[in-house]
Amino acid sequence: MPWFLLIGLALLVACSSPAKVEYTPPEHAIAVNAVNAARSQSQTCNGTPHGPVSPLRWNGLLGEVARQRAEHIQQTGEFSHHEGATLRAFEVRAKNNGYRYREIRENLAQGYPTAQAAVQAWLESTSGHCEALMAPHLQDMGMVQRGAYWVLVVAQPD
Repeated sequence: MPWFLLIGLALLVACSSPAKVEYTPPEHAIAVNAVNAARSQSQTCNGTPHGPVSPLRWNGLLGEVARQRAEHIQQTGEFSHHEGATLRAFEVRAKNNGYRYREIRENLAQGYPTAQAAVQAWLESTSGHCEALMAPHLQDMGMVQRGAYWVLVVAQPD
């Protein structure tokens, strides 16, 4: 093969977009319904009232980010928004998976048997989880359970 074709092929590979892997579990509608049921009602987050907001839509790229994060937490027991030295690992995973966003947030929960119970816990949280659920400008979501862990990733696409 001529050398210029090899260089062209190498440049094409180097400049290509990140792989876009989507994940949509069979039970994703249950998670979407639980989140959107909360968003459809007025909520009080840390003493601040929030009116009903538009529903979120499932995004398979964010579903993959949530899956990766949930599996990492389940395998390592590292119940954190960070992975080792990687701060806000969900942001890194979203970018690496090709999801472009203006804003992205992550909610974690442990020990809740259903999506509805995890969402209720986030609504009652005083650590910003309720605000993430009720942010009116966010449009996309992915939510996955692995073992005892729930991961919700919500975002405003770019």
